[in-house]
Amino acid sequence: MPVLFRREVPIRDIITVQAKQARALQSPIRLTMLDLLAARPMSVDELAEELPAHGFRKATNTLRHHLDVLAKADLVELALLEQTRGAVLKYFSASARPLHHWLPESASADLDHLAQNLEAPVTEALRKLAAEEPERVARLAQSVRRCPRCPEDHYTDYVLLAALHRACVNYLRQPRAPDGAPASEPSTGGRPNVRAR
Repeated sequence: MPVLFRREVPIRDIITVQAKQARALQSPIRLTMLDLLAARPMSVDELAEELPAHGFRKATNTLRHHLDVLAKADLVELALLEQTRGAVLKYFSASARPLHHWLPESASADLDHLAQNLEAPVTEALRKLAAEEPERVARLAQSVRRCPRCPEDHYTDYVLLAALHRACVNYLRQPRAPDGAPASEPSTGGRPNVRAR
């Protein structure tokens, strides 16, 4: 049979997401809720007040269902319980922050340049990690749930990428000055930033 078109398609990205998280985030309202809960802890009533500004009007029972889906996917957690007029008010916070942006195709060259600047130090850091912590890496790779279609080296790749990802998340969580340097973090007094009523 004649071949009409063929080209090599390089892997440009590796996505690390659990199926339960992918299912939870397939709903635009849950993605919006996660964005809001990443900014500050909120109650179901506060979400019901805030979501219409983002194009979603839902009953509180529906929002509770969506919160339950996000919680079962380990994307939100209970952050605060408050006693109010004989009832208990629950506040939830995101435990993951979604970055659902994309760069235009025209940004590819600049992104490649930035990635090339990072490639040598990241490669060295991952090699060093694998050399200095082989037992821990192997133990974690063995603990990954097996997939019948995946080669064994994918599990080690996953562990190394997860460690690198966590290190990046830890850096990005730090408050930064306008020049990008880490800044000192203001204290919240141990209490989540909950909006005054």
